[in-house]
Amino acid sequence: MVAPDIELICEILLVAEGFVDARSLARKFITLYTLCKELLSKQDHYDWGLRAIKSVLVVAGSLKRGDKNRPEDQVLMRALRDFNMPKIVTDDIPVFLGLVGDLFPALDVPRRRVPHFEQLVRQSTVELRLQPEESFVLKVVQLEELLALRHSVFVVGNAGTGKSKILRTLNRTYVNMKQKPIWNDLNPKAVTTDELFGFIHHATREWKDGK
Repeated sequence: MVAPDIELICEILLVAEGFVDARSLARKFITLYTLCKELLSKQDHYDWGLRAIKSVLVVAGSLKRGDKNRPEDQVLMRALRDFNMPKIVTDDIPVFLGLVGDLFPALDVPRRRVPHFEQLVRQSTVELRLQPEESFVLKVVQLEELLALRHSVFVVGNAGTGKSKILRTLNRTYVNMKQKPIWNDLNPKAVTTDELFGFIHHATREWKDGK
């Protein structure tokens, strides 16, 4: 059963992002997240709550303003699919795509591509003496998209799956774009949780940034 207040909040946020058919789209959005929570495997990094809803709606609003002629259901479907896919584990991908296909039938919306950025990623990959496989380039692009929306992103996976290489490739890409990325290696066991993530001082109620 979908909580009416969550659906209403989603509808209001869709309206704020410029969507006209907000009511029916909000119903599909919340239905998808409810089913994902029930049917997908339980992973620590899965988040189907209001915070995740807000992040996807920001993506959807950006996509809508960037492609004003595309129907709203296609815009929302693209945002839901492309923003969530990076965090879905391999075994859950068929189930997730099946749910998206059921809620948005007969829609085949291509992923938004930025050819210039992808070419820079390939160049950086070669400079690091790696193979610019399309799946690897896609992971770097997905990480960059997530960093543009989230203030904190965790790259998780088994040993040897390319986590560090993806991070280093994106860092090299930023350098090649004449940006000034900051890279710090930090042992999380060397500092406390408050020192790592930041905290609110219990007496002054002031926020202190973490590492």
